[in-house]
This record gives sequence, C-alpha cells and structure tokens, in this order.
Amino acid sequence: MTMKVIRIPSERMDSNSYLVEEDGHVVIIDGSSYEGILQAVHEQGWTVDQLLLTHEHFDHIWYLQELREAFGMPVIACRLCSERIQDVKANLSNISDLLYYFKTGIVREGKSRSFTCEAADVTFEDRFELDWRGHTFTFERLPGHSPASTIIRLDDSHVFTGDYLIRGEEEITRLRDGSTEDYENIARPVLEQIPDGMRICPGHGSEYEMGQEHEE
Repeated sequence: MTMKVIRIPSERMDSNSYLVEEDGHVVIIDGSSYEGILQAVHEQGWTVDQLLLTHEHFDHIWYLQELREAFGMPVIACRLCSERIQDVKANLSNISDLLYYFKTGIVREGKSRSFTCEAADVTFEDRFELDWRGHTFTFERLPGHSPASTIIRLDDSHVFTGDYLIRGEEEITRLRDGSTEDYENIARPVLEQIPDGMRICPGHGSEYEMGQEHEE
C-alpha cells in the first residue's frame, strides 16, 4: 500500500487538518475539521489510530473533543500544548471572534464559544518520535508563534508546520504568549534547515515543496 496525505480544510475556521493514511489506518494532524474528517474516514472504512497536535490555538483544536468522542483515539502533544488546551486564555478561544475580525475584516454573526479540551493522552517535553506502520513521526517543539508550537516531520517526505511556513505569509509572534526572541533563536534556525523538496503541510493555506514557496 502507498501512504497518502490528505489536507482537509476546516468547515468553520480558516485552518487545516491532515489525514495520513496507510493500509486503512489513519493518523489525524490537528483537530480543525470535523465533518470532512468524519466523512473521509467513514466512507473509506478507515481506522483512526492517533491524533497529533501542532499547537494549542483554538483554530487547531476546535473539534478535538468531538473527534475524540467519534474515534476514541489517543491524542499526542507536547506537555505545554496539553496544559494550554485546557485554558481559554492560553488557547485564545476567548478572543477568537476578535482575531477573526483582525484577519478578515468580517464580523461574525453571533458569538463563538470559549472552550477547553481534555489533556493529551501522551505528552513529551521538546522532542518525541512515534513509529507508525513503518513510518516515523518526529515531533520538535519550536516556541515563537506560541509556547507550544511544534513541527511534526513524517519520514523524510513531509513536515506539518502548524502556523509556521504558511505560504505567502510572515511568521506571527505577536499573539498572546508569542515570542519573537524564541522564534529568532529557536524556531527559525530549525525551519531554515528543512531541505528543499520536503512537502510543507502548513496549518493554513495550501501545501508546497520546500524551495518552491515563492512560485505561483
């Protein structure tokens, strides 16, 4: 069987979830989408093995609890991410409408919910490796955008970057608890070492090959 990586944009938020599928088994990256993931998994009869988080912000965990209830899979995240998804201020859900307005200029009808999620089932400090069906997911916490921001490499082919390396956008460190110093000293040196040809799978926007991010 051939591994597939499927991007599923959120039906509510401007953010991506990803499905990594191999031989009928699936790993979910981020809990941004629900209906799209549910439909794909059920239509294909896939089994969900794990859900991995890139960071704690509300738009990447919006449907985390619903996905847990639907599939019962363990959630893996760094320790800080696990702690911060349990806090409405740390996960920014208490100001989600304001952030949406600043990004789009659109005022949402009604008020979005502030919410928390249960702690992750498996946590780590700064680095972690998950062996899965002949593949390796390598987690590396890179603070800057947020304290818990983590990139997740899949073998030598894909990198799930959360809110880093979004095509056509500058890196954002000005949100609550973001740190330009951490980004410059910790995150940026690692991101700049990602080799050309790696498939970048960001938390927003389209995928692309490293080295081709400025091409149309």
